Amino acid sequence: MSIQQVNGDPVSTASTDNNGGSVINGGSTTTLNNVSLGYSDVEVFGSTVLDNDHADKSIDAGIFAFDNNRPVAKRVTTTLAGEVSNTTLRSGASQPGLIRSVHKLEVLRTRRLTAAIRSGKWNIFKGKFLNNQNQTADKPVVAVDSLATDNAANPSRSAPGQLIYKTGAPVPVQDDYKEKTGWS
Repeated sequence: MSIQQVNGDPVSTASTDNNGGSVINGGSTTTLNNVSLGYSDVEVFGSTVLDNDHADKSIDAGIFAFDNNRPVAKRVTTTLAGEVSNTTLRSGASQPGLIRSVHKLEVLRTRRLTAAIRSGKWNIFKGKFLNNQNQTADKPVVAVDSLATDNAANPSRSAPGQLIYKTGAPVPVQDDYKEKTGWS
């Protein structure tokens, strides 16, 4: 609200009318303009989903065009389409079988650079790896090594891992985490 008029005089209720604006269905107000709310009988509009020849249910057991009152989201949704049990969205992974709780090395690739230099494939004058027989380009071998299964990096819902801690005794205590049976 203004405290001074354009000509410099102070604002008063007699000199300035600061009332204005509009309100939808404002009742009997005289301060604001009362505006009605468009159409009152609207059945189909914009993106109304219709069950017809052009659209089918994505889940046969569910309700067609179910209006969910909660978001369909990971770790939140327990049912889909009103009545279909949901187990896919129970964790943060796209698929529960792909859940990984810790970073693990699954494939180890080794570029055998030193072995290629020792075998004479590096041509110091050309600055390239070359095959000794026909002087064609020959890159060092990249080997894929297999690793043993890392039990600590492969938890499951039934065996999520172990906790090792000290209690003051000389030997640390080792406990298994409890089985995960819920959504978390």
